[in-house]
Amino acid sequence: MNHTGIIRTATITGIAAALSLAAIAPALAHPLSNPLAAAPASDPVTTVADLDGDGEIETVTAQLTSATDQVISATVNGAFTSIHLPADGSVPLEAPRVTDLNGDGRAELIVTQSVGANTTFFTALHFDGRNLSQVVDNDSKPLSVAEGGGVAAHLGYQCTPLNGGGRTFETVAAEADDVSAAQLTYSGTRTVYTLRDGALTTQDTQTITNRPVTDPILGTDAATCAQTGS
Repeated sequence: MNHTGIIRTATITGIAAALSLAAIAPALAHPLSNPLAAAPASDPVTTVADLDGDGEIETVTAQLTSATDQVISATVNGAFTSIHLPADGSVPLEAPRVTDLNGDGRAELIVTQSVGANTTFFTALHFDGRNLSQVVDNDSKPLSVAEGGGVAAHLGYQCTPLNGGGRTFETVAAEADDVSAAQLTYSGTRTVYTLRDGALTTQDTQTITNRPVTDPILGTDAATCAQTGS
């Protein structure tokens, strides 16, 4: 995959901030009582998506294979594809969220990887024409994005339509300036990406400083990323 022209940012991205906040705010963590225990019996969960944008709907299946592993699979144009991803067997398995992160008509899948008391961490999959593979960030690493955060952090994502068609994918990662304050404010970043061929490119990073949670710069709405008709 050619990543020439990917924009490097001097500030932390929303994705990096989301990952660091897990260490900053221990209250976000949800430790397993026994992370090596066998996964509980679980039936597969399914959803439907147009993975290749041809107007035909594919069935996507998620199945726990252990307490820490899940397999996501689908059959596209008669060809079977699957991928193993980390999982959190301490909570019920959720079907992937069906999204279209760039508005090109081909679905991406937002897959839950770990669930905390206040925060859920996800990765994303796309169909590259033959296989399901992970969406990668500016450093060619698999995407990790968080949602939630409780009062200690404000984490989430959304999509915004572009003039002339398409969408941007945006992440927000901000932490509370003082969790004991009467009026909570948050500081962090809002990062705007475009997605092409499964790779994200940073278009803009906005610094968030001492903003109330009602400020539009902190606003996120995962539903805005849904694939049309999903």
